Amino acid sequence: MYHLSLELFTQPFDDFEQRQYEICAAIDWLVAQFRRNQLYPALQELIGIYRTLERILQEHEQLHLSEQLQLLPAPEENRTVERSHHDSLEQLFELIRWAMPRLAEAIEEGAALFDFVEENITISSVGLLPMYTSEGYVLIPEHRTCTLHVLRYTSAQLVEHGDRYRALRTTEILSLHNRGVWEAPEAVKHRLIEQYPELPNPATFACETELDFPYAETILPVAKRKLMRALSEQ
Repeated sequence: MYHLSLELFTQPFDDFEQRQYEICAAIDWLVAQFRRNQLYPALQELIGIYRTLERILQEHEQLHLSEQLQLLPAPEENRTVERSHHDSLEQLFELIRWAMPRLAEAIEEGAALFDFVEENITISSVGLLPMYTSEGYVLIPEHRTCTLHVLRYTSAQLVEHGDRYRALRTTEILSLHNRGVWEAPEAVKHRLIEQYPELPNPATFACETELDFPYAETILPVAKRKLMRALSEQ
């Protein structure tokens, strides 16, 4: 198994076709995770590498144009070394350009799975929401193990480089096993109020889904994205 990493694209190589094979094998392994209904970390890795390579190509094209505008004739003895270095770099960029459509196709498959999961998860408040929703609880079912995961969350608005975004942190505090009937969300909320009196009227959300997909790799990250969206609408 080949691990998809930036080094596959940026480290020098002797065999172009061998490096293509290694990249294809690494992409295929990540796509295989999607076909097992596992979204993360495969989708995140693919998107991160694609964006980095896209930025490298853009910077290369801008630099190449600048060099063409400022180019001066080099001494004859330097031309052979420069040509060899230039050819090696161009081979790396040729590899990146070759790989970009394959990475995009893999991302598209992962995004289709993400959209399907998101469409099949709903999130709603348990009882009336308080004015303060920056802390609270979210209940997420895992059908594969008949478990209701109870997470405490904290949310904050952050500003970085002028961009505003919401950060969400979660910690699992309870795992309730289903004995034939799921415990009602209202009953779970009442239990939490008794156990954690520092939040006497906590914002509580319940996720619902019929999907029997992996919890940590798929259900949890998508549910957290939906929770962030719900909080941003408050």
